[in-house]
This record gives sequence, structure tokens and C-alpha cells, in this order.
Amino acid sequence: MNIQHNLSAMKLNNNLTENNKLTAKSMEKLATGLRINLGADEAAGLSISEKMRTQIRGLEQAQRNIQDGISFIQTAESGLAKIADPNLHRLRQLSVQAASDTLSSSDKAAIQNEVNQILRNIDNIADNTEFNGINLLNIPGTDTVNTPEITSNQSDIIFIVDRTGSMGADINRVEANIKDFATALQTEGVNIRLGLVSYGETNNGDQIMINPFTGDVEEFKGSLTSIEVGGGGDIPESGLEGIKEALRYPFRADATKQFILVTDAPVHDNNTADDRDGGDGLSVYDIDDLALSMSGQGIKLTIVGPTDRNTKEQLQRLSEPTGGNYLDIKGNFSTQLQSLAADIAGEFLPKENIDLKLQIGANAGETFGINLSDVRTAALGIENMKVDPWEEAMKSIEKLDAAIQQVSAERGKFGAYENALRYLYNNASTSALNLTAAESRIRDTDMAKEIINLTKNSILAESTQAMLAQANRKSQQVLELLK
Repeated sequence: MNIQHNLSAMKLNNNLTENNKLTAKSMEKLATGLRINLGADEAAGLSISEKMRTQIRGLEQAQRNIQDGISFIQTAESGLAKIADPNLHRLRQLSVQAASDTLSSSDKAAIQNEVNQILRNIDNIADNTEFNGINLLNIPGTDTVNTPEITSNQSDIIFIVDRTGSMGADINRVEANIKDFATALQTEGVNIRLGLVSYGETNNGDQIMINPFTGDVEEFKGSLTSIEVGGGGDIPESGLEGIKEALRYPFRADATKQFILVTDAPVHDNNTADDRDGGDGLSVYDIDDLALSMSGQGIKLTIVGPTDRNTKEQLQRLSEPTGGNYLDIKGNFSTQLQSLAADIAGEFLPKENIDLKLQIGANAGETFGINLSDVRTAALGIENMKVDPWEEAMKSIEKLDAAIQQVSAERGKFGAYENALRYLYNNASTSALNLTAAESRIRDTDMAKEIINLTKNSILAESTQAMLAQANRKSQQVLELLK
């Protein structure tokens, strides 16, 4: 029998502490209604749940966007309805009336006065039908300044390749897939030229090698094969120098311009300290300024880089402002290049003239396009409508028939938009509901089960406290021996 260490009490105290923790955890889950409150509760479940919550909130906002879009369309159709009836119908009625020679000149002049007033009414409705300040029936002019059109299917593509030690396999991937990439573009009728800039540390130090444009894919493959892979690690300043050299290429005036940077190294800007040069930082170019320069010259920069988060974030600072892509250097490179070829070829396709877009989903690119209408009298072809003499009245009837048909077609178009948006709303609502149910199964607590756990842990805590009291009484037995 000893008194220095009451091991029974110490063990019971540990059990009591653990039971209290479990009781507190059960109380937390019951209080919040969530099984996962912290990352420590279940890291994977928390990650999945957060992604689902992002989607759910995005879908809920998309539903509100769709409802706004429906209101927008209903406002537009209401304006069209007012133009059609009574205005256009009354104009046609007056034209038919004026086509009768039983009317005097003064009668026809009175009819013309009413016609002129109705024409002004139509323009007034078209000019003033708005939703949140947006003209619905009077399409505003578009600014076409600094938007040169591509007049031929030509594309100049420059690969900027990092040739440092870790890039050998990646350069081989480009070489192995470049023919399929070029063929995919040529099949779409795109006339391509390929250029090559390679940079990185070699036995001769940091050098940049430049190969001129060529339309011969085999010649370009030979240039890739001849790249000497060095072994000095990443050379971020050379990568920026490589882009600068690519900007000096003699591009065709009527060709799109594409840069494809192949690297596994982050590209730092001149404000980033680098331990390899004593923390002084790099002083070649600022990433943001370089991206702005490329964007201003109509150049899209696609990055073929690693999925490492920090590296990807730095490289995307170059590509995103130019509207370029980001490809996984270790992924299915063939498929990704084919997709890039489709994107480049798609630049030469006729662009759909969309006046307004609605975000109708939780993710980028999930949009719904709406074309607005111009139903002013000039657009309807009735701005100078006359009802006298008889020949003018006949022409007016024909013009009004066409105008009524045009307005009816526009109303039908907006009606189709509204129906489509209602279907999309139902789809977004169902998706949000299903995702909410899935997220609930992952994150919500089972209240009945947790109450059982709370009861169990509470009983264990109370019984442990009782046993701890008994264990503490053992020391009193020593006093009995001393009596």
C-alpha cells in the first residue's frame, strides 16, 4: 500500500477527462445540428461539404438571376404587346380607311395627323421600355473602337519552352503531340505557323534560343528535339526574358497570336525575393505589366505547367489577363492540346451576337444569352409612313403587315426565352435540393444517435466520478494503520 501515487485515481481521472470531452463534443453537435463542425471532426467530409455548399449557394443565386431574367423578358414582351395592340393595329386600320377615295383631302389629312401621333407613341414606348436602366426595345449602339476583325483563318503560335534539367520528359510530350495538334487546326482550315523560344541553364550559362516561324511541322519537331536540356533548376528571369523575345516575332497582321509557355517553374515578379540571389529579388519584368502588354497586343498566353498550387497561382497571373488557358503538364497532354486546338479554331467561327447574358448556373460559363429587340419605327420600316395618295396607303398596308409580323416574331422569341428560363429555374431548383440533401447526409448530425452518445457519455462521466471518490478514499486506510 502506498500514498505517493494513487494509480487508480489517476487512471480514473484520465477516463473522466476523456468522457467529459466526448460529452462536450456530443453537446456541440446537438447544439449546432452538425456532425462536422471543425476540420478535426472529419477532414475529407468537411472538404466535400464546403464544395457542395459553394455549389448550393451558387445555384440559389442562379435561381434569383433566372427570376430577374424572367421579369426582364416579361417587361420587354409587355412593351411589344403595347406596340402591336393598339398602335400597329390602329395604324393598319387607318391605312385601310385612307385607301378609300370617298374621303376628302381634309379627311386624309386628319388621318395622317393621327398616324404621325401613333408613330411617335411607338418610338416613345421603344425608347422608354426599360428594366433596371437597360433599354429593352431600343438596342444601344456598340463600341467597335480597337476591335480589329480577323479577315483570314491564320494563327501564329509560339512555344516558349523551359529547357532546364527537370523538363526533359515534358519537352518530349510536346514533341510527341505537336503533329496531332497542328493537324487538328489544319483540319479546321486554320493556316498556322509555329515558332519556338527556348530558355534555361545549359553548359554555356543562361541562354535563350530563338527559332523562326515555320509552317513545316516536322521542321518544328526537329527544333524541339534539338533542345539541349540543362541542369541548373528553374530560371524564372529567363522565362520572362523568353516571353519578351517572343513579343519581337514578326507576326502576320491578319493572324491571331498565341503563346504557349511550357514550364514547371514559378515565374516571380520583380517584387519577389529569391533566396538564390541573396534575397534581392528579380528585376527583369513585372508579371502584371507583362500580362497587360500581351493582352494589349491581342496575344493569348496558354500555360502548360504543374498543378502545384503556389506555382499555378503565379503562372496564372500571366495567363488569366490574356484570356489564355492553363494545362496540366503531367496530365493527359494529348487531349489537352486537342482541346486547345479546338479553342484556337473556334476563334475563327462566326460569333453569336448576344446582347445580354444571364448567369444561370453555379459555375463559370453556365450562361443564357438574350438578344434584345429594336422596334422603333425606323427598325420596323414605317418611320415615314404616308396614307395619301392612294398608292401610299397601299404601301403603308404592306409595310404594316410586315411590321406586325416582325413584332409578333419578337414576342414569340421572348416567349421562348421565358419558357426556357422557367425550365432552367426548375433544373437549378432541383439541383440545389439534391445537393442540399447530399450535403446534409455528410455534415448534419443524427440527433437520435447523438442523444444516445450524450446519455452514454454522461452516465460514464458520473460513474467515473463516483469511482474516483472511492479511489481517493484508499489513502484513508493508511490512517487506520497509524492509529
